[in-house]
Amino acid sequence: MPRTLGRPYRSLVLRDPRSRWGSCSAAGDLMFSWRLVLAPPEVLDYVAAHEVAHLARMDHSPAFWAILARLCPGHAAARAWLRAEGAGLHRLRLG
Repeated sequence: MPRTLGRPYRSLVLRDPRSRWGSCSAAGDLMFSWRLVLAPPEVLDYVAAHEVAHLARMDHSPAFWAILARLCPGHAAARAWLRAEGAGLHRLRLG
């Protein structure tokens, strides 16, 4: 996806954050919650596209949402799933 935008990323890490599914720093560091592997594939695609869109726009302006729509058409359903079901993924405890 970063190639689609013509924007490089610096690093990619998986973590277990409590409040975010992903993030993108101004330096191009992408972080994703490992718990996304438990979500439907389209939800993972949405979160990845959301953070990659931040490589081009570090805001949630209409321009950002237009980039996201290009990267992930139909993202609204995946976003709604995450809002409805995401808390259940955070409740899981492994180990």
